[in-house]
Amino acid sequence: MGRRQVAVIGSGVAGLTAGYLLQRVADVTMYEADGRLGGHAHTHELLDPDGRSLNVDSGFIVHNRQTYPNLTRLFDELGVETQESEMSMSIRCDGCGLQYAGALGASGLFPTMRNAANPRFLYMLTEVKRFHRRARRHLAATEADDLTLDEFLAEGRFSRYFRTHFVVPMVACVWSCAPAEAGAYPARYLFEFLANHGMLSVRGSHPWRTVTGGSASYVDKVGKQLSAVNLLSPVRSVVRTTGGVRVIDADDQAAEFDAVVIATHPDQALAMLAEPTAAETAALGAWTYSKNRVALHTDASVLPPLPRAQAAWNYQMPTCEAAGGEVNVTYDMTRLQRLPGRSRYLVTLNGDDSVDAGQQIAEMLYEHPVFTPESVATRADLPALNDGVIAYAGAYHGWGFHEDGCRSGVAAAESLGAAW
Repeated sequence: MGRRQVAVIGSGVAGLTAGYLLQRVADVTMYEADGRLGGHAHTHELLDPDGRSLNVDSGFIVHNRQTYPNLTRLFDELGVETQESEMSMSIRCDGCGLQYAGALGASGLFPTMRNAANPRFLYMLTEVKRFHRRARRHLAATEADDLTLDEFLAEGRFSRYFRTHFVVPMVACVWSCAPAEAGAYPARYLFEFLANHGMLSVRGSHPWRTVTGGSASYVDKVGKQLSAVNLLSPVRSVVRTTGGVRVIDADDQAAEFDAVVIATHPDQALAMLAEPTAAETAALGAWTYSKNRVALHTDASVLPPLPRAQAAWNYQMPTCEAAGGEVNVTYDMTRLQRLPGRSRYLVTLNGDDSVDAGQQIAEMLYEHPVFTPESVATRADLPALNDGVIAYAGAYHGWGFHEDGCRSGVAAAESLGAAW
């Protein structure tokens, strides 16, 4: 009897992890709609003005050894090198002129003496510690709840200034979501993530790392181990059969497999199922995704004007009451990846009106899961969808990050007989 034939649909970290483990016990065929593997692990090969070759990431950037155990193990087994990175964040409000940066000490909090003379800003700093304490007490409560972040802030009587100049930017930055969506984030789910990452205190965040030479280095190593890789091959339909599944691509080419891992967004997974079950419809159909236009560029004018307020992540808001619109954040990749040379390589989300087109290197469209009480409620139901023939994987199984995708890929592979 020959090796089992398994398909993996989607080549983000979830699909790559599942394929990497399944290849040990089966022949794995990967289907990817895009022209490259990796999903949010997206590296751009560039030449700087001095002719130096650089690999600059624009999607997945950082991880840490403490809270990314599966990803760390994957990197270790593949021999992927990593290096220290920096996780600082700045807030710039064009409405009131506030500029400050966290995780950079007093110079970041007070890049100008205007901050020291701003009573609302000084009071906000005291609210940060109170927010951390109250969030930890909320987590310690045994009962589950569906309280949203906005409801939590209202119960705690936190100021509007604190909400708009600290909490909303933090959530919008970390989850690449619109500011208007930040308040609907389930409070307990948010606090679990913050606590897990050492972020419910002023100090205590874990040391962050980035992949040396860009995240494509791990993507390439996994891709070379698979039996077959089909790029530019979107899947139109997945049909359950007596012996397994039939995968039909957009060109109506059909292939028979013993099993399949669907490592796409849940709405995409549901759309490709020929006959979804009621459980699949309920769990996968609860999710929506935000779309963010992303530019890789060298226009440093999008950074805060005050040098001491510039950080690795830089959030910009047009007014103090900016609750609508899209998230606008710039990642300083030169800082995050410790890139050599004179140029400043930046990645900006939704900066169409601010980034100089002449300094733009590449454009992308990335999608991120939207976490609501309804979508988060499906988390307990997702593992049961893996039935030994069809398995699901994706970062939406957790908090939406690379470790969550990796962990779900491990679970999907294990459900099909490939234990790590």
